[in-house]
Order: sequence, then C-alpha cells, then structure tokens
Amino acid sequence: MKALRLKEIVCVLLTVVFIFFVTRSEPPSETSVADMAAALLTVTDVSALHECKNAEFKREFQINPNDYDGVVYYTSDSIMEVRELLVIRLADEAQGEALTERIRGRVEDKITLFNGYAPEQEALLDGYVLEETRGFVLFAVCDEPEAVRRTFKDHL
Repeated sequence: MKALRLKEIVCVLLTVVFIFFVTRSEPPSETSVADMAAALLTVTDVSALHECKNAEFKREFQINPNDYDGVVYYTSDSIMEVRELLVIRLADEAQGEALTERIRGRVEDKITLFNGYAPEQEALLDGYVLEETRGFVLFAVCDEPEAVRRTFKDHL
C-alpha cells in the first residue's frame, strides 16, 4: 500500500516538473536591435533597399514605432519589389502576438496582389521569415530566408 502511495506522489511531482519546464519561457535577449540588425545585414543583401524612418514605418504597418524598444526597417522604393527586412525589439512580450498577426495579414494581402502576374515576387513572399522570440520580432522577405533565420537565432 505504501509503495502505491509513493508511486502516486512521484507521478504527481514528475507531472508538475514537466508542466513547469514546458510552460516556462526564455528570458528576453540582451541583444540590442541595432546589433541584431547589423548581424542580419551580413547575410542578406539590402543594397537595393533603404532604411525607413519612423513615419514610413508607421505608414506601412499602421503601428507606432515609439511603442517598441527599437525598430529597424528596410524596404524598397518600388511597389513591384517585395523584399524587406524588419527587426523589432518588443517593449513588452505581450506585443508580439498582435504584431505578428498584423504582419501575416500584410503578407497575405501582398500575395493576393502579386498572384498570377509577378511569380518571382510571389515566390519570395511564399518563403518569408516571421519569428517572434525572446523579445524580438523578425520579418524578412529575401533571397536567403534560412540564412536570415539562422543568424537571427544565433544572435539572440
């Protein structure tokens, strides 16, 4: 009888420990948004893009960049070019979900826009990178999405 009770206690403790490890989140990264952007610029070509100021970012995403700890955004002047790079350091982890949903919606709108008449741009959009982790959001539409994703994770 005591052996059965001991097994029950061990099972409950193991379950609690398992739930603890599954639900805990990693702490925010100590990396600055400028350092993260500099690392990403080593693996993606932004020579045809320009770095946007806060007003341009706000116009594109309808989001106030001052609500975040840092924003770096590169995009093209041409409406026929979909390449872009966005790195945001969140002020609060709770901002991440709404931001990623807004970005996904924006990508879907662009895919619909380019569907059927700009297959190269549509292919780039299909392979976009969107990561939210450790206080950062990364969005990239580029030629080397896996290199960007790897660099992002390595520099967190």
